Amino acid sequence: MLLTIIIVPGAVRYYMTDSPKVAMEELFADVWNGERPETASELVHANYTIHDRESADELAGPSPYRALAEGTREAFSDARFTIEDALVADERVALRWRMTGTHEGELFGVESAGRTVELAAIEIDRFADGELVETWTQSDQLGLMEEIGALSSLHETE
Repeated sequence: MLLTIIIVPGAVRYYMTDSPKVAMEELFADVWNGERPETASELVHANYTIHDRESADELAGPSPYRALAEGTREAFSDARFTIEDALVADERVALRWRMTGTHEGELFGVESAGRTVELAAIEIDRFADGELVETWTQSDQLGLMEEIGALSSLHETE
């Protein structure tokens, strides 16, 4: 069992886990659902890399990881991320997750539509020494674009 003690000004947090799965559950609850965004600084490695984005070089480390989650919550202020399934193999975690939320901020160049949307994804995360170091995610971006009306606005310009 791995015991990690994290000292935060005014608090001490203990993480006891047999696998990185608990760390991912903490990251989803705290960072992606906005309960305690500073958890990114505790569990995301300084050289963290997300491989599936054009801006991957700009998203290295805990601060951009946190900013990506915050940007998502700006577009969907009531966003809720739920891990639906998790498989662990050594230092890797495969997740199947879902985000639901109301489109209330600009996304893909589309202003708020006030529509409730759902985004499904599969993600593989790699840990080293108890910290998240790499992520690969495949999500239904086309379905999300359709839900917020981004595709209909493309057809209107043709």
